Amino acid sequence: MVGIGFVFTLIVFFFLPSSIPIHFNAGGIADSYGDRIQIFLFPLLQLMILLLTGREKLRYWLTHSKTFLNDIQYNWLVSGLCLLIIFVEFRVLYAAF
Repeated sequence: MVGIGFVFTLIVFFFLPSSIPIHFNAGGIADSYGDRIQIFLFPLLQLMILLLTGREKLRYWLTHSKTFLNDIQYNWLVSGLCLLIIFVEFRVLYAAF
């Protein structure tokens, strides 16, 4: 999923305008704009989540805490976070065009 985010961002980067929306208000209207290079923050955030959640101590804490996540739930949690980031990236790209 992280690889898909990087490849998609790299392909779309060259077609983006120089200024893209980076923040939306409660009504869904863009109210802050930034440089198009900032679109790479989404794949970097996915990579950070992947690297940090792959660490054994964090994984142990998440799977042995009071909620007792099993391995399947843990993998769904990490995949869900990465998928959420991809959806947010798509929303920003949709608003950019």
